[in-house]
Amino acid sequence: MSVCKGSTCKAAGADAVHATARDALFARGLVARCELYRGGCYGFCHMGPNVVVREDTGRKRDPLSPEDYQLMGWDGEVYYSAMTPEKMLRVVAEHLERDAPVTELFGQPDTPAPDDD
Repeated sequence: MSVCKGSTCKAAGADAVHATARDALFARGLVARCELYRGGCYGFCHMGPNVVVREDTGRKRDPLSPEDYQLMGWDGEVYYSAMTPEKMLRVVAEHLERDAPVTELFGQPDTPAPDDD
């Protein structure tokens, strides 16, 4: 799981979202199952804080790591937007612990920024 560390997401509360994820993973004993990262900007700043969850399928990591700053469209990849600490608790409990992605929190990457015409 990756929490965006871009400046807009940070200003919108990404640090609190990351801290909540870290604490919830420890509290629920999921640290061995789920790695938590601070990802780069995914380009959906107007929808942040952004969180991307990807299932580890054993795929070889690209040395340029495009997955750290863009959606890859891989099977098992889920993008959550407008995350809060409360929403992150749901994602950890439902998606990560029970393998039930929280569909109503999914981000829509095609949503234009408010100043786009």
